[in-house]
Parts: sequence; C-alpha cells; structure tokens
Amino acid sequence: LEYNNNGLCLTDEVMFLRYFFWGFFCAIFMVSSIMLLYMYWMVRPIQGVHRRSDGNKIELTWREAELLFTEFVSKKTYNCEVVEAVGSTTKSHAEGVHLTCMDQKYQPKAQCIVYSFGIANIWHFEDAFARRGCQVFAFDPSMKTESHKRMDNLWFYNIGLGKVDSDNFTPRVDKYVDKSQIFTWKLRTMKSIMEMLGHTNKTIDVLKMDIEGYEFDVISSMIDDGTIEHVRQFIGEWHIFGDQKYDYPTKYSIAKRLWNFGFKTFNAGVHPRCKNRYCFQVDLGFVNTKLGK
Repeated sequence: LEYNNNGLCLTDEVMFLRYFFWGFFCAIFMVSSIMLLYMYWMVRPIQGVHRRSDGNKIELTWREAELLFTEFVSKKTYNCEVVEAVGSTTKSHAEGVHLTCMDQKYQPKAQCIVYSFGIANIWHFEDAFARRGCQVFAFDPSMKTESHKRMDNLWFYNIGLGKVDSDNFTPRVDKYVDKSQIFTWKLRTMKSIMEMLGHTNKTIDVLKMDIEGYEFDVISSMIDDGTIEHVRQFIGEWHIFGDQKYDYPTKYSIAKRLWNFGFKTFNAGVHPRCKNRYCFQVDLGFVNTKLGK
C-alpha cells in the first residue's frame, strides 16, 4: 500500500488519476518528439548538394525536392486521349522520339509551326513533322554547323535559346557538353527568335526543348516576356544535375509558375537512362489549356 504524508492510504481513485496523468504527459512528449523529428528531416539541407560553385551556401530542403518530383515529374494533370510518339528511336537512350498530344484541340494542323531546340544531329522528330507539312525551325549552337535549309519545310539555325541575347555565350562543361564543344555560342531569347522569323504573336503549335539544364532560366524568361502564351504544346527534357542541385527551390518555383499559367502535364516519365524515381533527367509534355478551348 502507498500512504500520503499523513500516513493515510491512497484510494484507488487517486492512484488511477496519478497513472492517468503520467501516461497522458508521456504520450504528449512522444508525439511532440516525433513531430519535431519529422519537421527537422523535412527542412534539413540535402547533404552534398547545398553549396553553389561560387561558394555561396543555399538551403535546399527535402520537401522542395519532393514537391518538384511529385507535382511535376510523376504526376499527369491532363488526360490526353491520343498520344503519339513522333520520330523514331535511336540506339542512344531513346533520343529522337517525343510523345506528342494529338487530341483534336492540340493536334498540329496544316501550316503548323514547330520550334525545336537541341538537335545533337538526331533529326528524326524534326524530319517527321516537316514531312507532315509543318514549318519546322531547328536550333543548336553546339553542332558546329552553319545555318541552312535541311529539307522542304525544315530550316536549321546555328543559334541557341537563352534567357538573354548574347553573341559570346560560353557553356559549362558537363556530361552533355564536352571540351570539344566549348566555343562561343550565339544565343537569342524566344522573343527575339520569334521576331527574327516573323512569328511575333503567332502560335507555336509544338515547342520541343532539350537544352541540357538551361530550360528553367528560359521558361522563366518566356513567362516574364509573355512568349509562353503563344505556345500550344511544350515537350522535351528537364535536367537537374551538377552544381545546380542546390537550386531546387528556384526550379520548383518556375515549374509552379508554368503550371499556374495554364500548362498541364500529359506526359511525365523518367528518362530511359534513369534507373530510379529521383533521376535528374525526365521527359515531360505539357499542353497550354488556354489555347485548347
């Protein structure tokens, strides 16, 4: 038996209350501890990728990385009933073919305009649209090839797509651009390219973009200057690699702006060369719902 200070026996009721409150406070402590640990792991910087090449530390959270993948890489937000693989697959990681939405309101029709940025001497996609009668304009400054007309309805330009106009852009060296390709590139913004081709205020039926990590800056620029509103369908690859991995918050913000503008995902998949979900190269396809009404 237990006794109080006066030597009296504690009742069963008092004993029950004592153990009840003791258990209650233990439960509160455990729940609070679990919540604090969860919050810590969700906002802690990702180790090894949170420092820029210039030495400035930028906080990168697991939560923002997770949102970038779950909301924009693995989640379809538009059900395209007719999806066609345009082009043909090469032996090199399925390059040369891109899934394109062919629903009635998004299908490229007669006199359609196609812009393709990033060729790497693989022409299957561009040739296919040119043979369908579309006016195809291809761009790639890394091929050391002068501007020319490749075939009927298909023109090549030795310039790249950038967030600003530049005649002396030097690309970074990475897994996509080796030292042999390091020479001065000529870049133009989407606005400047549309003006150059006489397409100001015209609709770009298909925009294919495979520009090896520079796409986020370009997308942001296109949203800022309004050229994105003239794109009916936007397809290609998104890349996050190298010292850019610190930049998940910025990339997530840009992806969210694109979505909020009215672009919905009809194709979202890990690139064939990737073996796991959190790969830094993904194939994406968007339709502009504002132009699909």
